[in-house]
Amino acid sequence: MNSFETLIGGDGYSWQQLQQHPAFPASDDPFLPELQRLALGSNYAINQLARYPALLPSLPALQRFELAEHQLVTAVQDLTEADDIKKQLRLFRHQKMVEIIFLDVCRRADVEEILRHISALADCLIRQAQAQAERILSTRHGQPHDAQGNPMTLNVIGMGKLGGRELNFSSDIDLICCFSEEGELDGFGKLAHSEYFTRVVKLLKELLHESTADGFVYRVDLRLRPWGDAGPIVLSHSAFEHYYQLHGREWEQYAMVKARVITGSAADKQALQDILRPFVYRRYHDYRVFDGLAQLKNQIDRQARQQGKLNNVKLGSGGIREIEFFVQAFQILKGGRNHQLQTPGIFEAMQVLAQQNIVEAPTIDAMRQAYCFLRRLENRIQMMNDQQTHEIPAQQNLLQRIALTLDYADSDALLQDLQQQQAIVSEQFSTLFETPSDDQPDSIDWVQLSPEQQFDTLQALGFVQPEDIRQQLDAFHRSSAIVYMSEKATQRFHSFLPELLKQIAAQPQQSMLLGRLLALLSSIAGRSVYFEFLYQNIPLLQKLVQTFASSAWIAEQVTRYPMLLEPLLYPGSLEQRFERKRLQAELTVQLNNVAQDVELELDVLRQFKRAQTLVIASAEMSAEISALQVSRYLSELAEILLQAVYRLAWREMIEQYGEPGCMIDGQPYRPGMAIIAYGKLGGYELHYQSDLDIIFLHDSRGEQQATNGQKTLDNSVFFARLAQKIISKINLRIAAGQLYEIDTRLRPDGAAGMLVSSLSAYARYQQEKAWVWEHQALIRARLVAGDDAISAPFERIRSEVLRQPRDDEELKSAVCEMREKIYQAKKPPEGDTINIKHSHGCMVDIEFLVQYWVLLHANKFASLCETTDNIGLLTALHELNLISDREVQLRDIYQTFHSHLHTRVLQNLSADMPSSDVQAQIDQVLACWNDTFKQ
Repeated sequence: MNSFETLIGGDGYSWQQLQQHPAFPASDDPFLPELQRLALGSNYAINQLARYPALLPSLPALQRFELAEHQLVTAVQDLTEADDIKKQLRLFRHQKMVEIIFLDVCRRADVEEILRHISALADCLIRQAQAQAERILSTRHGQPHDAQGNPMTLNVIGMGKLGGRELNFSSDIDLICCFSEEGELDGFGKLAHSEYFTRVVKLLKELLHESTADGFVYRVDLRLRPWGDAGPIVLSHSAFEHYYQLHGREWEQYAMVKARVITGSAADKQALQDILRPFVYRRYHDYRVFDGLAQLKNQIDRQARQQGKLNNVKLGSGGIREIEFFVQAFQILKGGRNHQLQTPGIFEAMQVLAQQNIVEAPTIDAMRQAYCFLRRLENRIQMMNDQQTHEIPAQQNLLQRIALTLDYADSDALLQDLQQQQAIVSEQFSTLFETPSDDQPDSIDWVQLSPEQQFDTLQALGFVQPEDIRQQLDAFHRSSAIVYMSEKATQRFHSFLPELLKQIAAQPQQSMLLGRLLALLSSIAGRSVYFEFLYQNIPLLQKLVQTFASSAWIAEQVTRYPMLLEPLLYPGSLEQRFERKRLQAELTVQLNNVAQDVELELDVLRQFKRAQTLVIASAEMSAEISALQVSRYLSELAEILLQAVYRLAWREMIEQYGEPGCMIDGQPYRPGMAIIAYGKLGGYELHYQSDLDIIFLHDSRGEQQATNGQKTLDNSVFFARLAQKIISKINLRIAAGQLYEIDTRLRPDGAAGMLVSSLSAYARYQQEKAWVWEHQALIRARLVAGDDAISAPFERIRSEVLRQPRDDEELKSAVCEMREKIYQAKKPPEGDTINIKHSHGCMVDIEFLVQYWVLLHANKFASLCETTDNIGLLTALHELNLISDREVQLRDIYQTFHSHLHTRVLQNLSADMPSSDVQAQIDQVLACWNDTFKQ
């Protein structure tokens, strides 16, 4: 290895000066190797130590960075001349930069810490420069106030790496400046607020930007502001909002991901966040970002090639910018529905991407490792002479010094590692932003073809009725949908139209299928992001076409809610699709991502339900799961959603009223509430369009039954309002639709009864007042959400009621009477057409047979109270020899009926169907019914 003196060579003049200082370490001082390492890493640092040797004694003990902003405040607070303020700002910057460089080069801080330290220093210098600019100007012109009389200050928004707290050693700083509202000052000149803050910004820039004998603080760039150089250098909040609502451009959306408000009141910061958030983050998945960032990167690459920046660690292939674009793409894509991605910091964003499995953890780990390597290398390049450069040094001597301070044996080893890291980044970036391959079908601009050419094209593709298809396509191209398409969306449509037509031609019922797909395209016409999604995923068009061909219901759902395209086409592995814990965790993450935004919370619940329901339906259509599994998964999904709603409602209630409490036998107790499911949900037999039969129970009793908040409520009132809030969150129709239809009429005394009952009141009602049909319903009742402490007492009540001794004839009479009432209320068809649920010999008959058998025998066989689903109960009854081999066949028949019902729902058909399709099963059910009830 070359000697230290040879390596620093002609840059060693300041080192020689520093050696003359009394504080310079002796040859045996353990600090000397670190000081030499600092000299290898940064001529700038050694120059500053030579100019200000008083900084030297503090370095050996330096273990962590301390900003000590109070020192700068003290130094500038009484200065009246701008030149004096500039001097102190520059001296403070030099001192702190030397400390940061020392910590970096001597490996006392990792790269993430270093970037934060540099950014914190910049924040400090901006704050103090602004404070001094405002102090100087307000002394002459007066202090601006808003309409409420509150003093106003300039809002400085840090952009780029400053905004992300990732500033490098010699970066310029991109700032956007604004103020809360217009008005007029009382002081000299009666300046308008806009004029006053314009002067503040100019003085702020002068204090930081101007090069003096002490250097500069930062090169300040204000060109990212609205309208760029042509716009005012400062805007009011209202003008700021107006610009981004009406004139904000695509590249500005990407840039604003890194925006961070550095100065201003908490109210100002919140106001600016509220303005920028909807501009940057859309509530739908913004697939335009892939194409937009790819085009922006191509533009940067062209400029880099033109300027000869091929060895640029920032702009070159596999460089820092590609990593930033990679992460920002996912932030913009999903950030509107994931508040945790709404961060200007790349490290925080990477962590969310990995934790939430938005990007595979190994990919993020590789990108993070490459980013840290490149940023550390970039810093070493810039700290050498405090120059804003990203180029690998051409001078071998400088490159060797950088390699040594990065702990490489030589520059070749450094460059080899650089190439490897860049290759990793380039591969991941290219994969994410890949453009369609050359073997894609040519675009078809339909309107440029003559009717004859259109007909011939369709006939060649294999359409059975090409003229009918041609007329549908012609009508679509003349419809209002085309008007709403952007130019880019139209291009995308023309690109995937050939493949779309090819896939449709391969299906039966081509005309109907085209109609469904054109309805979807009309639905998304005004949102080019979905055309971008289809364009970027042409191989998935085949799956989309097949799914739309198989299910009218799915086609209708996706057309109404295009956000469902992604979960429909990317359902994940079969092993994970229906795993309850995973789904619970996924919903929890999604709700945490939009926490405190009530509207978005409701939207997340509905979109989650729709997406998972489509995943279940798609799996059933492809015969991956049975009808019985479908009902189980739909029921588990409902439980997950009910529990989430319960928690949201509980949180809102205790925030307002505190937690409920009571005293039982002199001991404090925290009561809770539970949601009890009856019917299809209670029996794990939900269909795709089932409503939910639920009741609410609480376990509050004893004395002092009240909440502990500032605004107290009696517990019974608290739980009633909690139940109402839960029902509202479920029933409320918003843009994303309704979560479920809720029916609470199975509660004690029905619609006339209390919405929420105590456990003791519920037990009395079931024992003393409930009808037999209510006990029938209780067979399928179970706790599905809420406080688990209520589960055991509820099950005791349920078991005691179901195990009551029954008179056989009275029970038969009651069951048959209720069956006839339901039949007369529904009036299902009989004969050639039947209703698979309500007609004689169908599903309700099987359910009533099971309920009769359970109520008759539960007094002697307690195990019958342990199951709530009909399939499980039929199995249990047969194992106990309580029903015959013929009667247990109702189990398979019930599943067959379920399958038929699901199939019809997925085709948007009613439960009415030809009796001939299930006549053998109907006959068997009727035989069992007659044997049981008509002996």
